[in-house]
Amino acid sequence: MDSRPTGRTTELLLNSAFGDPLTTARFEGLCAGDPNIEVTRGVVCYAPTLEHLRRAIAEQRNLLICREHPFFLHGGVNYTYDTEGLETAIKNDPVVEAKSNLIAANKLMVYRFGAAWDQFRPQAQSSALARALGLGPAVRPPADRSRAVVCDLPGETSLLALAQSAVDRLKCRSPGTVGDFHAKVNRVGVIAGETDPKEALGKVLSDSKIDGVIAGAGGVIDEVDGAISYFRDVMATGRRIALLAVGYGPSEDPGVHDMAKWMQGVLPDLQLEWWPTSDPSWIPRR
Repeated sequence: MDSRPTGRTTELLLNSAFGDPLTTARFEGLCAGDPNIEVTRGVVCYAPTLEHLRRAIAEQRNLLICREHPFFLHGGVNYTYDTEGLETAIKNDPVVEAKSNLIAANKLMVYRFGAAWDQFRPQAQSSALARALGLGPAVRPPADRSRAVVCDLPGETSLLALAQSAVDRLKCRSPGTVGDFHAKVNRVGVIAGETDPKEALGKVLSDSKIDGVIAGAGGVIDEVDGAISYFRDVMATGRRIALLAVGYGPSEDPGVHDMAKWMQGVLPDLQLEWWPTSDPSWIPRR
């Protein structure tokens, strides 16, 4: 390359490779920094934490392409917050201010490509999570754009064994379960990240042979939007089923790794690296 691309040029290249997802995907693109700055080197990571920002500064990498937002809530430069009062509420937050100043002072750019990736490859995150757990996702019809993937296990496997495997393979510290921890499962639905009762859980549980679910949790798989209540009601009907929640971040990181590899092919001159994000859970595991 005779000259380095700017952040905006990089965004246009990604949009073109995605098929211009910004026409349909919300909350995407630049959410911090000046898009006219030339890119030195890049990073792909799940979340642009201060730890990652400081490392990027130290390694002279000024472009961060992330699945999540730097300021904890959806909204940013290319789009507005859709909840009334939200932008005002975080505007003077000292943590947001300190992070904004760090980004501006060091000429960093943070781009969010989460929903765009999901629309480009709807099952990519869940498939990557399944593979990271050593499971083989079943092939789905091309027209099926649901996020969950289904995996048949060799013989009966206990939910406890799957949890222990998740700790080892995903480096997650505090997986949780709904249902019998010692339940044996033969077919599991795998859903990376958050889910909801109707569009994710309801869809995957329509397969009557599924007796286990592995999900990220966090977000709306908890009690807030009723997914756990939904799951408990399914169990109360007499269905033999259990759920393993591995943590939101650990469930998303394998897919971000795959996204990084794909982006390295689209942007070969940017020296993109994937940086894993550690599980923030505080419960110690021996």
